[in-house]
Amino acid sequence: MTENSKYVCIKCHGKSFLKCSTLWKCTNCEHCFPCVNGMPKMYLENLLGEKDKSLRDYFYNGILGKFYQFLMPFMTLPARPFSHSKKHWFFYMLSTILTMFLAYETISIILGYSEFTAYFGAICVVTFLMLANFLKKHPYLLYLQVLAIPVKISLSINKYCAEESFSEIHQKIINSLPTNQGRKLQILDISTGTGNSLFRHGWMQLDAEYTGLDLSETMLNQCQKFMSNNNVPMDLIIGDATTLPFEDGYFDVVLNYGAINGYSDIKKALAEMARVVKKDGIVLFLDEQLYSGASAIEKIYFEKVLSSHNLIHQCPTKFLPENVYDVKVYQPYEFYYICTFKVE
Repeated sequence: MTENSKYVCIKCHGKSFLKCSTLWKCTNCEHCFPCVNGMPKMYLENLLGEKDKSLRDYFYNGILGKFYQFLMPFMTLPARPFSHSKKHWFFYMLSTILTMFLAYETISIILGYSEFTAYFGAICVVTFLMLANFLKKHPYLLYLQVLAIPVKISLSINKYCAEESFSEIHQKIINSLPTNQGRKLQILDISTGTGNSLFRHGWMQLDAEYTGLDLSETMLNQCQKFMSNNNVPMDLIIGDATTLPFEDGYFDVVLNYGAINGYSDIKKALAEMARVVKKDGIVLFLDEQLYSGASAIEKIYFEKVLSSHNLIHQCPTKFLPENVYDVKVYQPYEFYYICTFKVE
């Protein structure tokens, strides 16, 4: 069935596709985009940036992607209120004690001081070596284990007060959107991950149609299940943020939570956001940025844990397209900024 839609072929810019559950075929250039669980892979592998492929293959399609719902709050453990992170602190203490025990037992065996049986000692050594190899591949988790408590203490001493809270910023933007147009708003969430950000930040209160794009199949599979469980229809596309497969000026709102600082080509990604948003529509993106009053230990935590996978470590205003206006940068948290802009 041929269908005209918001989608554009990234090879020829054609706007009509033959669609089925296993592939989408552009009727203009006849290029086929295979589908995964009904989600079309609308990108070209040879056009992906090296950083983007690396994050997809070893991060989001790896351990972080599979355990995203648990690990992401764990990564921000020191900055989160204790009342909201009790189970993560419990896991942190348990894993720290276990790591210290395994390290101590391994050293004891090497020095010949172990009091345990050879069988149990061998299990400890093998487990410790496996853990050490894992932390070597994911050093940010080791730094988190070492720094979590000192950073929590530092943040409790140097309390940060934002001019506007995270929820206030979002509610102000959501309240400014037109609601009497006689049609649903079109909202695009780039690097949508599990889709949880749309719920947590208030976007689901709108009368809107939602589109999500991510390069990681692992993340979008979770998003698909999450949206299905919440009875929210959402179009999901496996795609590249620097080559969006959408028409110019189609969306009222374009969002990006926690990804822009790590893209291979940040300037191109921002230009694509500006291209697909309507004139006077809103673009909002969030990522890591350290607040000006950070202590030395907070800076180390920011560099080695939160921002360790990024190419830049602050809001990329210097990469914004020339046709944007009303640019606003907020620092609602110690380690995160929000940036918004509109397009002329």
